[in-house]
Amino acid sequence: MNKGRESPMSTSDTIASRLRYWSVTSPETMAFIYVTPEGERYAYSRREFFSWSRRAASWLRSRGMRKRDVILCLLSNSPEETFITMGATLLGATVIVARMQFQDGSDLVPVLTLGDVTTIVLDPRDTDIISGLKNHIPNLSGGEVTADAFPALRTVICCNRNPEGSGELFLESICREQEAEPEDISPDDPAHIFLTSGSTGQSKLVLRTHKQVLALGPPMCESYGCKPGDVLFSSNFFGWVTGYPSSYFFCGITRVTPYIKGSQPKDELKFLLDVMSKEKATHVLTLPQVAKKFLTRTDLLTSHLTWRARAFIFGGSPVRKDVAGILGTLTSELRVSCGTTETGFNLYKSYTDPEKVESFNCGKPVQGVQVKVVDQNLQEVPPDTKGELMIMHNNVFPGYLKQQSAAATPEPGWFKSGDLAYVTDEGDVCVEGRQTEAITVGTWTLYPQPLETSLLTCPGVHEVAVVAIPDKDFGSRPCACVVPDPRPEVKNVVPEAVLRLCSEFFRESFLQEYKQESSPIKNCLLFDQFPVNSSGKVQRSLLRTLARERLGL
Repeated sequence: MNKGRESPMSTSDTIASRLRYWSVTSPETMAFIYVTPEGERYAYSRREFFSWSRRAASWLRSRGMRKRDVILCLLSNSPEETFITMGATLLGATVIVARMQFQDGSDLVPVLTLGDVTTIVLDPRDTDIISGLKNHIPNLSGGEVTADAFPALRTVICCNRNPEGSGELFLESICREQEAEPEDISPDDPAHIFLTSGSTGQSKLVLRTHKQVLALGPPMCESYGCKPGDVLFSSNFFGWVTGYPSSYFFCGITRVTPYIKGSQPKDELKFLLDVMSKEKATHVLTLPQVAKKFLTRTDLLTSHLTWRARAFIFGGSPVRKDVAGILGTLTSELRVSCGTTETGFNLYKSYTDPEKVESFNCGKPVQGVQVKVVDQNLQEVPPDTKGELMIMHNNVFPGYLKQQSAAATPEPGWFKSGDLAYVTDEGDVCVEGRQTEAITVGTWTLYPQPLETSLLTCPGVHEVAVVAIPDKDFGSRPCACVVPDPRPEVKNVVPEAVLRLCSEFFRESFLQEYKQESSPIKNCLLFDQFPVNSSGKVQRSLLRTLARERLGL
């Protein structure tokens, strides 16, 4: 039986046609699997996945959704989130999947206004989201709703996911729905609005058509090293390009996702590793920080030696050599994938030897991508010279929704990423982080990632982030923030040792330029953990605020 032979996508394909295709191509092959900490398993074959998506479309249609609507889905990773997203897409609606990060809900305001959201779907028992939204929608309730600030908004749909709540569960309710026939959808119709990471402030919105969403699949599978029949573990949500199921549309890859219905598991790492191993994940998409946490748990690594992923895939944060230890323990291959919301998947690097892992190396472009590193005048710089990474992709960046995009596209066809990068003599692209994370000390500029890599060699340091704090002499100066290594056999981190390493790092740069006898870093602060956003990236702006508060600045 064919377990998922890759089918070339045509120019007439839409998400609906790809869902239908996989439902008749080995229909009993698993499409999506969700596993809870309590051991519940929600598994849907390709045939069931298309069927349930169509039933969800009927459920949404009966609650007033129609073609050209814009739906904001505020559900967490779950079958409900997935079927709401796919059901709305089959109705010809445009979908935004988001997470509320600010307690007052203010981060959702630009999403609602710029996206002209007509419908919000939420869990009626999610009190945090409801409380945050009521700051902006006073009459928030299920059914019809109005808000002066959001003239397009007309409906709030409650999706009950909790068996302890009142009303029928969503998954039980859609079982009785008829399978809706998908709307007549064109490849050029809008399908999904992706959110950028918001690393420079509020997230920007990127609208993608059905054709553009499907075009994300081939480079995604190339950079991940996935092929038909593989099983991809991913806890990323549909709002990010890396979480959207483009790989399923392209070649029918089985997707496994942790599903948190209630409280977080007591031992999150054990839960994640149990899901990966029991579901026989061939590929694991995660962050370097998570892999580092696994490496601190020798108890888990020794008890799971019967399973090993074919590849661990890292994206979203700079990758350093300190994650190389997962090679030979949890996986046979480490893949670094680099991309942006605006251009999709651009670069990848594959390692099978831990001794050859290089910090920040993102490899070479995927098919259809060109890159260059430029100076402030957009002139390409020589190899091993740092500058800003620019990307030309065959899935053209359409611009930010209702926001200025000219600065991001200074040359026709090229996207200006804001990433600090350089190209090696071998043609690999090394990305050290965002240029917006640069710290200005007088007239001298510090890019924190190389320093952070150096500080990770200090005994007892598990995670490190260097952020700016105010300074009366230089305007601002760096501050080292450290999460200590949690392993009991590791000696406690000594802040003075961290500061000594900082002095060594600055010896050939800042200290010479300013004729200083000590480094500009005077403080090392210890944290139990760093604040992160919904994609797992460190929220440096919030960490800066916490550092200033700790120092009384």
